[in-house]
Amino acid sequence: HVAEWVDGEKLSQSTADDVGALVNLGVITYLTQLLEFGFFHADPHPGNMMRTTDGKLAILDFGLMTEVTDNQKYGMIEAIAHLLNRDYTEIGQDFINLDFIPPNTDTKPIVPALTKVFDVALAGGGAKSINFQELAADLAQITFDYPFKIPPYFALVIRAISVLEGIALVGNPNFAIIDEAY
Repeated sequence: HVAEWVDGEKLSQSTADDVGALVNLGVITYLTQLLEFGFFHADPHPGNMMRTTDGKLAILDFGLMTEVTDNQKYGMIEAIAHLLNRDYTEIGQDFINLDFIPPNTDTKPIVPALTKVFDVALAGGGAKSINFQELAADLAQITFDYPFKIPPYFALVIRAISVLEGIALVGNPNFAIIDEAY
């Protein structure tokens, strides 16, 4: 383990012209960690992202990390593709693959509820209109009505994505994290 001092300012407090680009870089970095390497920094709050004095992005505090399996990575990628293509019948299987729903569960009764949630999430602007915090809340309600569970790895994923989305939306109200993931 190596620790070093990094000079700079919190990205969320910087007034530099390149903050938007650095936020986008941070989002892409996290998504690359998650979807390519399967090992990612699970605590991306504004205090853990800095703009260095030479204009680079520094990500700090790697104390909370999590790992996802190859099947979970591919499952998330497939779910994103199915969501964007509004192929909701496949999202039921995606949720089984991602350990949200027990194997061998008949997802046909769940698909209408998922369709309603995702149609609302995608209404009026496609992927750019998805607010992951609201989507997570709507999906949480479904977990009470159907045999859903939120796998521990995904709780950290959605937390990190929600925080990153919030940081990015401050600098760019048209930011859509799902576009970056896709």
